[in-house]
Amino acid sequence: MMADFKGQFKKDFEESSPQELGFDLAQLEPNRKKNVWGYSYRHKIKPVRLGLVIAISAVVALVAVPSSIFLFSMLRTVESVNTYKGRYAVNEIRIAESNTFKKLNVVTYPEGTDPLPTKLTEAEDNAYNDFSSRTYHALVDTSKKDNMSYSVMGLYSVLNEMVPAISREELKTRFDALLGLDQKGRESFYEKVIKANSFAREESTTQLKNAAFFNHEFHYNQDYVKSLMRLYCEAYQIDFATEANKMVEWGNKAVYSNGFIDEKFLEMDEETQLYLFSTLYFKNAWSSKYLAENNREDDFFLDGVNSVRTTFMQHSYFTDAYYDYGTYVSFQDHYFRGNATVTYLVPKKVEDNIYDLTKEANIFEEKEENKITPTEKYSRINIHLTTPKFVSRCDVDFRACLQHLGFHDIFDRTIDSFKNAFDDEKLIGYNTYVQKLKQRNEVEFNEDGSIVKSITFASLGAGSAAPIKVDSLDVKLNQPFIYIIRDINGTPIFVGHMDNPTLK
Repeated sequence: MMADFKGQFKKDFEESSPQELGFDLAQLEPNRKKNVWGYSYRHKIKPVRLGLVIAISAVVALVAVPSSIFLFSMLRTVESVNTYKGRYAVNEIRIAESNTFKKLNVVTYPEGTDPLPTKLTEAEDNAYNDFSSRTYHALVDTSKKDNMSYSVMGLYSVLNEMVPAISREELKTRFDALLGLDQKGRESFYEKVIKANSFAREESTTQLKNAAFFNHEFHYNQDYVKSLMRLYCEAYQIDFATEANKMVEWGNKAVYSNGFIDEKFLEMDEETQLYLFSTLYFKNAWSSKYLAENNREDDFFLDGVNSVRTTFMQHSYFTDAYYDYGTYVSFQDHYFRGNATVTYLVPKKVEDNIYDLTKEANIFEEKEENKITPTEKYSRINIHLTTPKFVSRCDVDFRACLQHLGFHDIFDRTIDSFKNAFDDEKLIGYNTYVQKLKQRNEVEFNEDGSIVKSITFASLGAGSAAPIKVDSLDVKLNQPFIYIIRDINGTPIFVGHMDNPTLK
């Protein structure tokens, strides 16, 4: 009889899922008395607080860009088997006894071989660019890491998914101020983001996916799960003690990788109750490719005096404009079919520091008064670009960044902040807080294109018939520079800076 219930459960689950699973249902196992960390799940314990863990992980590589996964986790408590059984009907009890895995909602992502561009409103554009600027500058100020990069959209996704779980109005007001817009406005904006970043073909792929994993120990809030669905966030319930590998498999598959993250990266402990993941996979070829035979070795200046030898790539392409800010310039290169762009910010002088030059600027917005266009009608600008070939890997901890922005309290174990994610009377007397907020990034720029894999987790042409006249701009990225990857709507989805291309 137990085998029948388990078989039917698996069959129903497979039929209800509109997309391929990121893990193998055959691996579902019965509950065990002890988890991989050795503590028991079958006796009552009474912790005083509930914790939330957030972690972010991203990877960028030249031809592809995978997404980022955020994980949100909360302090766990252990309840008795009898209390747990009391929530289910008879048949459901038997299923739960043999397997705690459960799908809580159904999310349908857009599909196709090309992105679906949608014009952003001025309010949406301003709100997201402000969020990007504030988090970027806070991260630069607090991380002090060479070759730092992070998925802006991954961080935004997870923080936005945390808002409906907030149980303090004052904290919700501050989250709204950081993210911009109201909840309905963000849902509308995020739908545009999903449509622009849910397509796949050989030359160009971008996939943005989200998931929430609840530990079976507490009863989830159904209203919260519904809010996650509106944010394109799949929701699951599992036994963290025996099925943590399901989260790892989901995340790795979302960024088309094996071993990008492992269970150790989750940093789970007995307080962890919920993980929020946001993944971004980006694989885009250049619109105008580099030729390997044009590569050459040259100096990359680290600080205007010291330098390292590295491989530079060269190519030329046409653009309609660039921006001159006096001491530095900002210009774009394009990916296949214009499905995405990358913006570079680089000083005019080798001895200047790009971070000092831009510390007071919103680098995610261009100023019209600084726009440089061709000198004659129907002409275009020819960019001659020399850029280093590099692979960069980076782990980022967002705790200091958010504290720098005034969110110290969400990491405080003595303050109850995110209880609305659960609907359980046993939570009375417990606090929910952020345990971890981190990200893993890997970025590669090569002759073919760019690849970005990012996992964030919270522990929550038309041409003219007229002759083309050309103005030229020669740019050599032989010193620290900033790069911003944008989707087809111009929305920044990934940002980083390159300080030393010889570092891996």
